[in-house]
Amino acid sequence: MIAFEALNKDMIVFSYQTGPIMGMDGDEGGFSVCLYGNGNLKYCTYKFCEQINSMEIFKMTKEETKMIYDTIAEAEEELKKIPERLDNGSTSGSSNEFEFLGHKKIRAWNIKKSYPRAVWFTNRKYYEAYKENMIYENQVIGIFEMICRCFKKQGIELSLKRCAMREDCRVRVTWKEP
Repeated sequence: MIAFEALNKDMIVFSYQTGPIMGMDGDEGGFSVCLYGNGNLKYCTYKFCEQINSMEIFKMTKEETKMIYDTIAEAEEELKKIPERLDNGSTSGSSNEFEFLGHKKIRAWNIKKSYPRAVWFTNRKYYEAYKENMIYENQVIGIFEMICRCFKKQGIELSLKRCAMREDCRVRVTWKEP
C-alpha cells in the first residue's frame, strides 16, 4: 500500500457512489463521495443517467484524511480477497460502487448486511447460491461502516443510501437547466 506521506491530489483514498438502476431521465440519480490524498473531499449528487446535479468540495485536515487511510490500511488483507463484482441475486434497486486506496473498485447491487447462519435456516437454496457473496458483502459493509464512523467524527453523515455533508464547503456548484 502507498505510504500516507506519498499521497497526492490525484490519488483516491476512498470513494463511494450509489444510484438507482432504473429511472427516468432527470430523476434523482444518487450521490458520490470521493476523498483524495490531499484531503479534498468531493460530494456530488446526480440526476438519472449520471448527469451531475450539484457538486461540493470540502477540505479535510491531514489528520482527518489519515483516519480514513488508516482504516483502509488495517483492512488491506481483507480487501485483497474481495472480488470486483459482488452478486447477491438482486436485479433492481440501487448500484453500489466502492473504491479503497490501492485496490480495485468493488461493485454490487443492493449490497446489504447478511446473517448467513440465519439465511441457512430460512432460505437454504439462497444460502447455497450466495454464501460466499454474503461474506464478502459483510466485509465491505464492515469496512464502509468504519469509514462512516471516521466521517461522522468530522460532521459528515454517510450511509449506503444517503449523505449529509457539513456546511463548510470551499466550493459549491449547482447545475441548472438552460
